Amino acid sequence: MTFYALAVFIHVCAVLVLFAALSVELLSLYRLRRATTLTEALAWIEPVPRLPIIVAGSGLVTLFSGGYLAMRMSAFGLAWPKVAVAAFFLMAPLGSVTGKRVQAIRQACTNATAISGELLNRLRDPFLKISLSIRISIFLAVVLLMGAKPGVWNSIGIVGTFVVFGALASLPGLRRAALSPPHTDLGR
Repeated sequence: MTFYALAVFIHVCAVLVLFAALSVELLSLYRLRRATTLTEALAWIEPVPRLPIIVAGSGLVTLFSGGYLAMRMSAFGLAWPKVAVAAFFLMAPLGSVTGKRVQAIRQACTNATAISGELLNRLRDPFLKISLSIRISIFLAVVLLMGAKPGVWNSIGIVGTFVVFGALASLPGLRRAALSPPHTDLGR
């Protein structure tokens, strides 16, 4: 086995860990938004202990191994690795703000005796959904960039389009409206 093959393996594993972390966060957010008791909320506020540390470590491994692979492929002169790294860095501030809000929710749940209206509003904070949708879309855009290896404007267009789709997917009621059956007036 060559060092290059090992770097590819490490890079793919780190990306899979990031994908798993986003999946866990998606499940957690889904369950938190539907929690009706404090026990349910506490169970889903941190389903995987130290997940932010795992995500940060995996993100660093992804960046360093991806940098090594791009260097070995002489791809640093191309646009897609630069756009992919920039897009990857767009995820960090959203994740940081989300983490702070989740910590505040965890603290509020720990101090509460029951779910109040204020706590329910925190559990259903629209920013959490928007942040997660945009981070998932950026992640998918970066994966597409790695596979397609487009030029600069196509790379930027891909990331921008995915961010817009991620934001639109998080809009309240959009999914419910798309899944609800059409209204027909059969009574007349």
